[in-house]
Amino acid sequence: MKKKQSHNWTRWALNSLLVFGFLTFLPGSVSGGPLFVKNNSPAYLWILSPSFEQFDFYNGSKWNALVLSQYSSMYAVSEFDQPGLERPVALDMETFSVFGRFERRLNAFSSVYVEVPVICNWKGTFDSIIENYHDIIGVNNGGRQFRPDNEFAFQFGDLNLDGPEAGVGDIKLGFNIFKVRDISRFRFAFSVFAKLPTGNPKKGLGSGSFDVGAQVAFSNIFDRFQLDYGFGFMNLGTPDSRLNTTLGSMGFGYMAVSTNVYRDIQAVVQLYLSSSPYDTGYDRLDDYQAMLTIGAIWHDWQFSFSEDVFTYTAADITVSVTRKFRF
Repeated sequence: MKKKQSHNWTRWALNSLLVFGFLTFLPGSVSGGPLFVKNNSPAYLWILSPSFEQFDFYNGSKWNALVLSQYSSMYAVSEFDQPGLERPVALDMETFSVFGRFERRLNAFSSVYVEVPVICNWKGTFDSIIENYHDIIGVNNGGRQFRPDNEFAFQFGDLNLDGPEAGVGDIKLGFNIFKVRDISRFRFAFSVFAKLPTGNPKKGLGSGSFDVGAQVAFSNIFDRFQLDYGFGFMNLGTPDSRLNTTLGSMGFGYMAVSTNVYRDIQAVVQLYLSSSPYDTGYDRLDDYQAMLTIGAIWHDWQFSFSEDVFTYTAADITVSVTRKFRF
């Protein structure tokens, strides 16, 4: 099976530039910053992931609670596009995840937080709809046509699950140092964070590794739009022996552009890129990840749609809803 063709790279690049330009020239006030989303692929839910820094709650609020709900479809089966691998991989499922993030402001320039995920991997019901969607927008189905619709497969290393699993994943802890004021048009934050091996590797809910990372985040407020961006580095520990792989380090970066489009509604386009920590011999895991997200912010609600672009490493399609609470 062929990889995504070059004209699809061009299509996504042009679409991204068009959306970027559209947002840039729209009139209106600024928005609330980047979208809080995750790569909902099982191979990335069980390792450390960054958080896209949002500065809006720091002014006057001591507590910030956030609930992110994501539903996605994932397909990566080495039997069809890279047969004969010594360690076959099969990730064919739909995933529902809920992240609860609770952050406490310590003083005028720092905060701590904990992030708790609940994950459910199951066979799903949307394979035919996703194939039709891909046909409509003119992108490759990535091999979905070689397997029956709505079947479950989770094979990674020595892990081979034959049915759905659900439970608490690996918990993340973090510490932020930030500079932000109501009148400031430039904001930044420095964060250090770690992932604890609390998820069950036997169920595909955790990697069994202790991971650490650091990042810097920036926000520039202009007259017509807001630009948020950041980059960082993560070092992943030794995973559970069932995964039969090593985990390396990851570099990552993101950029989000947002602006008001109607009253209190802000439109956001966001691109997240990272290197891969895997060395499995399977391109869909070893390649870098690129996730394009388009969404809207309305008061303390966020709604977004994410697609894997350029590579198959991120979840194929992800729909996300986020609710923030500040007090």
